[in-house]
This record gives sequence, C-alpha cells and structure tokens, in this order.
Amino acid sequence: MDQGVGGLMSRRLAVVADDLGASKAVNRGVLATHRDGIVTAASLLVGMPHTEAGLAEATDCGLPLGLHLRLSVGPPLTDGPARVGLCDKGQFLSPFRLLGRLSSGGDDLEEALSTEIRAQMEAFLAMVPQPDHINAHHHLHLHPAVLAPLIDMARDLDFPALRWPVEPLLGAGSPTRNAEVLALRVLSMRGRRALQDSGFRTSNHFRGLRLMDGRMTSDRLCRTLGALLPGTTELMVHPALGDGASAEGVLETETLRHPDVQQAIHEAGIALLPFRAAVAQTPS
Repeated sequence: MDQGVGGLMSRRLAVVADDLGASKAVNRGVLATHRDGIVTAASLLVGMPHTEAGLAEATDCGLPLGLHLRLSVGPPLTDGPARVGLCDKGQFLSPFRLLGRLSSGGDDLEEALSTEIRAQMEAFLAMVPQPDHINAHHHLHLHPAVLAPLIDMARDLDFPALRWPVEPLLGAGSPTRNAEVLALRVLSMRGRRALQDSGFRTSNHFRGLRLMDGRMTSDRLCRTLGALLPGTTELMVHPALGDGASAEGVLETETLRHPDVQQAIHEAGIALLPFRAAVAQTPS
C-alpha cells in the first residue's frame, strides 16, 4: 500500500503541459508555468517550426520532456502518410477526417502509421535521450490503429510511461468535452488489455479535459485538486502567453501560476512530480 504522512494514502500529481513547440506563445506559457507555477513536465511536438526553440528553453530550465506524437497537425516526417490519404496538401488531416481514414484500415495504412510513429519517436530521442513519457495530440494513441504500433515501438525504444486519458464519467463540462470523455473511456476499455500486457506505467487518474475551453479558473482548479483521489493523477494543461496566445491559454497560464493553486497543493500534502517519477510509484 502506498502510504503518506500519518499512514494516509499519498496523492501524487504530474502536471503535464502539452503542445510545446506548437508556437512561440505556447512555448512561453509552458516555460513560465514550469518556472513560476506547478507544471512538472511537458509534451514536445517534433517537426514543427518552434520545436527546437521549445526544446532549448526546456533544456535550459531542466523541464522533463515527453513526446507528443502528432498525426493530426503539421507535416509528416515521412512520405508514407501522404500515400495512404492521411494528409492533404502536405499536412495531416484534421482529427475528424483522420478518424474516418483510420477506420478504413488496410495494410498500407498500418505500414504508413508504423513508419511515421517510429520516425517521430527516433527524432524525439535524438533530442531527448531520457524521455519522461509519451502521448499523442488529440489523444489519438487510444485508437486501436495507433495504439498497437505505438506500444510495440515505444517499448523497443525505452519510453517509460504512457498517458491514459480517462476522466470520471460524470462531471461538469461542456457537451463537447463530456462527449470526448465518453469516447475516450470506450477506447480505453478496448485498449486496456494491450496496456496491461505492455507493462507500461501510467497514472491512476487523469484530469484536464473538462478544464479546457476557458474553464480552468483558480477556483475551479483548487476544487479539482482538493478532490484528487489517492495515487497518481495526471493533470493535462495547455498554457500559452504573449502575442498569439489564445484567451484560454492565457487563463491557464495565470491559473497555473496562481498562489491559491500552489497553496492548495501544499495544504493538501500533494507531491508534485514529473510524469515518469510519479507513475514509477504507482503499483503495476
């Protein structure tokens, strides 16, 4: 049993900022919320215009990085996806169009996905030899067509931990986010055996979907933190700051640096850790 002070079950929190490398504004927000806030790790997009700048800044401040595999934004690193209709005009399809293509399957699709996934993993490891975790933009790693090759290659390349984005079925959120929560729960049920067989570490709990779209105020985040369950929770965030930042990204940056949030973590005795370190303490 994982016990904390006084024999109580401990609560560990990994706050993971997604989309590092997407833009200057995202890079600024991610680094600011690590330096002055509660972000403990970030997920890096490879092959994007601002990837190298984000990597350099994260390295300078010791921010642990994982791979944010992308199959629904930006250009592919290989020509395989373009051949099987995963791209339009040199860019990956939107998530909705991509899901339609993934559902059609086929050997050519499997080969293209495997080639692109490996290329992005190898590109990431050339920059970050000790990865903190792996996940995918728009949580596409839960799709069966992506999950199987991702698990096989991530194990071969020694990625230590995998995001499993499953929030409680009931909760306050927009209709769109509630539908996303339901869809991800269904996909997670289909993929749970593959996750267990892989031996990958992941968190006990996940939060963040219902805090998107401008809902991550300091009050709401403090309530979320106060209700964390024992074990390890991953909190997914999307901060951004400065020119080009969305209003939602700026709000998240302010919230993640808010003194009330940091006080709530301290008073609750929650241990803030990078994802890899947090899930290492999670019973397999």
